[in-house]
Amino acid sequence: MQFPIARAHVQVTAANLMVDHAAALFEAGDPCGSEANMAKMTASEASWFAADVCIQTHGGFGFAEEYDIERKFREARLYQVAPISTNLILSHVATHVLGMPKSF
Repeated sequence: MQFPIARAHVQVTAANLMVDHAAALFEAGDPCGSEANMAKMTASEASWFAADVCIQTHGGFGFAEEYDIERKFREARLYQVAPISTNLILSHVATHVLGMPKSF
């Protein structure tokens, strides 16, 4: 049980470091679009993984409304599609960071 929780912690910590880096670039007035996009994607995936681990750890009680776990689970999924989807972020990284051609 502790390994998935520890992995969720590692992923959330990594996402937080990416957010801090993008924010520092922004505060310095440097270009930060790619870093912000990558931080958002990493954070949304870390959130989704942590929510899934939470459901798995709590079992059936994870779906009981009085524990608010199911609500957090639904909200975590939203972060992968709004306000910008993971596919759009990957498209941005592919074209602007990796120099790949735009796909249609």
